[in-house]
This record gives sequence, C-alpha cells and structure tokens, in this order.
Amino acid sequence: MANPSVRFEMGDYYWVAERESVGFTGTTTLGLVEFLITSEALTQLLDPDRDTLDSETALEVFIEFESDIHRIAQREFVKRLGGEPPILLTAADVEG
Repeated sequence: MANPSVRFEMGDYYWVAERESVGFTGTTTLGLVEFLITSEALTQLLDPDRDTLDSETALEVFIEFESDIHRIAQREFVKRLGGEPPILLTAADVEG
C-alpha cells in the first residue's frame, strides 16, 4: 500500500480562471498530485465576512496563507486517501 504523504514546495502556485481557484502541486511517493483551492476558501481564510476575491487578491491570500493551505491540503489528502486529482479544497475544508 502506498504512503499517502504529500510534500509541497513554497511558491508553486497559479491561477485557474475556469475554476476560480488557485492551483498548486504536491509530490507523493507515486508522483505529482494537483490541488485546487477555491476563491471562496481563500476568502474564508482572509475574512469570513467578505463576499469574494478577484484573482490578484486570491493569489496574494494564497501567498500569505501558503503554509496553512499546505497543512490543510496534507490533511485532506490523507482524509480522502488520495482521490482523483485535482483535489479540490473548499471553504468547508478550511473551516475544519
């Protein structure tokens, strides 16, 4: 059975316009895994009372909370036992 551990490199992120999300990549013993964190989830990290973020602000929030996002992604990857990429992180994932 494969080890479900995933590692991340800081600064490895990009905007995915069609999903209104920030994409980033993790590395497992089996290879690369794509992750997406929604704009709504990033809004939740920044200010739960705020409505939305534009793409530029979403990227800035990702940078500010990147370590936290990587911890959330690690937790969700393990909880979901991998799953089909891209692994989507939503506002519900950052709340828990």
